[in-house]
Amino acid sequence: MPETMTRAVGRASTLDRESRTVEVIALSGLAPALRPPPAPDGSRSRWIEELGADGADLTSFDGAPALTDHVNRVSASVGSVASVRVDGDRILATVRFDGSPEADSLMGKIEAGSVRGVSLGYGVRRYERVGNRDGFPVFRAAAWRPNELSFTPLGIDPGAQVRAMEAHMTDTTTTPDTTPADTATYEAPAENLNRADVHRELRSIGRLAGMDQAAVDDMIDRGVTPDEARRAAFEHMAKRSAPPVNNRSQRVEVGTDYTDPDLIRRAMADALASTFTPLCKAEGMAQQYRAYRPLDMAGELLAARGERISRFDRETILTRSVGAHTSSDFPLLLADAANKSLLAQYSAAAPTYRMIAARRPFNDFKQHKFLRLGDFPDFAEVSEAGEGTYGTISENRETVIPKEYATGLAIGRKALINDDLSALSDFASLIAIRAAAFEDATVYALIAADGPTLSDGVALFNNASHGNKAGSGAAISVTTLAAAVQALREMTGLDGIKLNITPRYLVVGPAYELIARQTLATITPTKAGDVNPFAGTLELIVDANISGNRWFVAADPAQVPTLVYGYVNGAEGPQITTETDFDTKSVKVRAGLDFAAGAIDYRGLYLNTGG
Repeated sequence: MPETMTRAVGRASTLDRESRTVEVIALSGLAPALRPPPAPDGSRSRWIEELGADGADLTSFDGAPALTDHVNRVSASVGSVASVRVDGDRILATVRFDGSPEADSLMGKIEAGSVRGVSLGYGVRRYERVGNRDGFPVFRAAAWRPNELSFTPLGIDPGAQVRAMEAHMTDTTTTPDTTPADTATYEAPAENLNRADVHRELRSIGRLAGMDQAAVDDMIDRGVTPDEARRAAFEHMAKRSAPPVNNRSQRVEVGTDYTDPDLIRRAMADALASTFTPLCKAEGMAQQYRAYRPLDMAGELLAARGERISRFDRETILTRSVGAHTSSDFPLLLADAANKSLLAQYSAAAPTYRMIAARRPFNDFKQHKFLRLGDFPDFAEVSEAGEGTYGTISENRETVIPKEYATGLAIGRKALINDDLSALSDFASLIAIRAAAFEDATVYALIAADGPTLSDGVALFNNASHGNKAGSGAAISVTTLAAAVQALREMTGLDGIKLNITPRYLVVGPAYELIARQTLATITPTKAGDVNPFAGTLELIVDANISGNRWFVAADPAQVPTLVYGYVNGAEGPQITTETDFDTKSVKVRAGLDFAAGAIDYRGLYLNTGG
């Protein structure tokens, strides 16, 4: 006879309202479930999935979210898994409820007995073929990982339920039949349930399965048990989804379709990015893919798009993922993951030029003109019944032109098959650092020597015309700093208006770092002549792109934008794109940077060439 397991569940559950916990059977056994095609071996047939408790990776399940009905929304979160353990072929867990109203409502339903079922959300890494049953191939999950637990009236595993107080669980097992077509059955008799509870549960099962009222009434009249009703519901849902009838286009679904390949790819990119850098976190749906290898992800994406593929045939997966007529999911997955990790690392680099340069938008690669202090006319008195005076903007303005920069590498076929993506993760890390260093060097190159020639025909730093360069170089001291501060304070606009610029930064290279820190240090003087007037008034910036003894005093770029930088169309930092080489089956990864930097005024910077 086939293996028959009976589980007697009492009405009083293990719900503890004081500690807000309940014990559940997360998996009652192999839990066979009929799945739609394709099967793991690529065959276009429905198949039976079984879960082996011995193949479950529970390392991340302790602390996993507890939800209602597998809904990935904040309002559906009711707590977390407090503890988990394997008991033979079962997985037992304790759930701790949070203090939300949704959790309180669910505990009331558990206490009333209207919600007893639980269901696992999980991802499978490896299946094993274990035979046939009822004309369908049977595949057992030999390596899988649960990532969430949901409370639901109708679960696929009938024995996965809230545990009862009376002895918690009674299992009786008879000798299994060796005939491959036999199916394990799971009985949960309802002797301890009153008939009103049974009727309520039958109606809930029928409603969730989409059964009409006549079918539900017939089950009630015949006195079927909840487990018999679940089997009838499964058969009803299987008939509705069986080919060739496909009602998918006729269904109206509210919420997120977690079978959408684009959504799956984005979640995989988050998971892959988290392996590239700890600055990226895999959250929500991405957690189930953290243990996947990149080609496993590629196979999953092909299957999600209806491709007939064996997840064990890595060469075929690679060919279909990067070859001709591909959906480009795999190259896009790599690009998305690399961009996410690259942006996180790039943002953490924080080059110093951003402290003295103002960011500006650039819409394209054409010349961009910028207004300077004094370009806007001064205020003038308006007489009674008179008109205001209108000035014009000078065409003799400073311009900045964005430029395109790029670098890249190719990931070969062997590296892809071996899942050796350390090259890509290293590439993302290094390009983030390299891009930040490149931008830093580009901006500081603008203030090397006397700087670029401005629209007035004079170099950026000029003592005679601009008054922003010391007549002779000298080391940093209270006297030389005072001269620089005075020069910025006395700057005027194009129309002679005093700008009263407040210096904010002292900018030096490594050669002058010690002297700069000593000059700006706060000391406790013993006489008035020892007072340091610049202590706490200037912020120190040290950058290796400043050579020798040169040093600068700079205003806040928000007050006086002297240097500007920006990215075309707001694409901050380097952007990674991928393309496939159909001949070599390699993936080419290109990092592009659309960056602009320029000087638009001289009034916010003062140069001393040092002593």
